[in-house]
Order: sequence, then structure tokens, then C-alpha cells
Amino acid sequence: MNLNATTIAILLVVILAIPYLVHVIRKVQNYSIPLIKALNPFYTKEMHEADQLKLSLSPILKEMETQELAKFIKHWTAKFENGSLTEQDVTDLNARIADGRTDQVNGILALHPAARAQFQEINAQLKLKEAGVEQEASTEVLA
Repeated sequence: MNLNATTIAILLVVILAIPYLVHVIRKVQNYSIPLIKALNPFYTKEMHEADQLKLSLSPILKEMETQELAKFIKHWTAKFENGSLTEQDVTDLNARIADGRTDQVNGILALHPAARAQFQEINAQLKLKEAGVEQEASTEVLA
């Protein structure tokens, strides 16, 4: 038998690959791990159990997020429908706009057809109050 460098390299790869493949097959059979994940030498049974737990909790988390979003929508829709949008609400929405969350405010205002009109009306009143306070302060300074 002629042993050259290529033959020796191939034999070493085969000698190392066979135990690794046996290990992978055992992982797949014993833990029912998908083959792609079983090929990862660092993927353990505990990691697989954690992945399964995440999958089982996923529907619960989605339901919680959905309920939270539904409460948020009901809250703001009720404010617009009842006309109970307050100056504090508008101030909070303006603060969100100032923070760069304009998309969020536009989403809130899109919940009801009259929402934008209510928001703009109260916002205009707030601006008039601020302008009045600034004028009073400037006249007090001059006096």
C-alpha cells in the first residue's frame, strides 16, 4: 500500500468524522433534535429544552401583547369618542413628538376620525395659553 500525504489526510478525516457522525446521530435519536442543530458540536440537550420552552411560551406571550395592544387602542378610542381628551393628554402626545415618536402619535390619532381635529384644537389652545403666559412675563419684566 502506497501511503502518501493525501491518503494520510483522508484517513485522518475519516477517523475523526466517524465518531462525530455517531455522536450527531445519537443526539438526533435521543433528544429528537433537528439534524441541522445536531451538527453543531456546542448545541446541548439543555439548549434544545430551552428552545422548546420558548416555542411553548410563544403563543402566551403573543396573546399578552395582543391584549395589551387592545387595551391601548380601547383607551385612546374611548377618549376620542367621548371627547375626554385632556390638555395633559395633548401635552404627553407633544412630548412623544418631541422625542421623535411621531409615528406612534400618528397611529394614536388614526384610531378615530375626529382624533386629529380634537388634538389640533386642544394643541392650538395650549399654544395660545403659552403665548399669553409669555406676553404676561415680558410685560412684567418691562414694568
